[in-house]
Amino acid sequence: MHKSIYPYVFLIEDLNLLGGTEIQTINVANGLNSIGVPAIILSLNKYEGDCEYVVSFDNVELNAYRQVFESTKNKLLVNKMSDAYLRQVLLKKLHEMGCKVLVNQTYDLVSALPFDSDIKIIQVFHWSLEGYEKTLIDAAKKKSFGVRKLSMWINDRRSKCRRKCLLKCNGVILLTQSASAEFKRTVPSFDTNRISIIPNPLPYSVDALQHSTLQNKNICFVGRLSAEKGCMRLLRIWKKVATQLPEHTLSVYGDGPCRGEMVEYIKVHNLQRVRLCGFERDLQKIYSNSDLLVSVSDSEGFGLVFIEAFYYGVPVVSFDCPVSPREVIGDAGVLVSCFDENEYADVVVAKLSETEGLCKLQMNAINRAKSFYSNTIAKRWNDLLTSM
Repeated sequence: MHKSIYPYVFLIEDLNLLGGTEIQTINVANGLNSIGVPAIILSLNKYEGDCEYVVSFDNVELNAYRQVFESTKNKLLVNKMSDAYLRQVLLKKLHEMGCKVLVNQTYDLVSALPFDSDIKIIQVFHWSLEGYEKTLIDAAKKKSFGVRKLSMWINDRRSKCRRKCLLKCNGVILLTQSASAEFKRTVPSFDTNRISIIPNPLPYSVDALQHSTLQNKNICFVGRLSAEKGCMRLLRIWKKVATQLPEHTLSVYGDGPCRGEMVEYIKVHNLQRVRLCGFERDLQKIYSNSDLLVSVSDSEGFGLVFIEAFYYGVPVVSFDCPVSPREVIGDAGVLVSCFDENEYADVVVAKLSETEGLCKLQMNAINRAKSFYSNTIAKRWNDLLTSM
């Protein structure tokens, strides 16, 4: 770190996860510092990456928090004990850093934020709020009867607590107009004057030196291997696509809890030409070697991978799911009715069989990426932060 005083702090639970939220947080912090705005990321879990604008909880603080968080009493009290502990530690750290504005990137932490202080608080939503809460409910429904009832009760109480805390925020940031519209429907009592729309930034401010040739015979999926990302849906679609495009490969970048299930499905159904590549930091390696990015999520708050693909000239196929694919993708890809797997497979095959049409989508993608360059988005963040 270059400074000891950081008026703008971005709070996140675990920056090491390197999903869309974590990558976006790094991109914004780097972008702000690149234009002379002192911003830093505070990660609860110790950060092990190479971003220089990060501080973390020390082991004593983190272990104490985990001990309180995981206690049965805390769970029955709907995290009131762990929230109180975290709030106390946070406030001390934030004052030591000279924090004036706290930007919370992890919604689960909103109930632990120091609202009764002199620090302004902004909550960022990286995904559909409705989709997020539905995911929690669906997960609880899969549990055994007794545990399910308790989980549903806890989820309901936590949801109400988070919504109540939201109303105390000095501002809320959504990534798209459609996400803003959904938020206003979901939390109608929130003051609309405190809502801002700032999209995710790319980590670049100049054009890519290399774009996809669109002749790689490779389709890529980039994201966490989890149920809400539609990983098993992806393999079912690929099963249909592979029979019609026998020379193409599906490359899957990312990791997560569904990886084992995916490996088993590939084995049982004898799926050919599927590469599970794990996490890859080199975006050029991913996208310059791909002809199409496929997204099959239940919902997408923004879709950082969309604009990454655009930057390297890779069009996108996505379900027309909540909340933002239609707005972000625009004319740089194709939307498919939710969640028609046959239609999706047909679209993928059709686009990869139409050279002229794919090239047109590529030009649209390259032009669209320019709207998300780091310097452009950093200025919008600076305008908001300095107005608080």
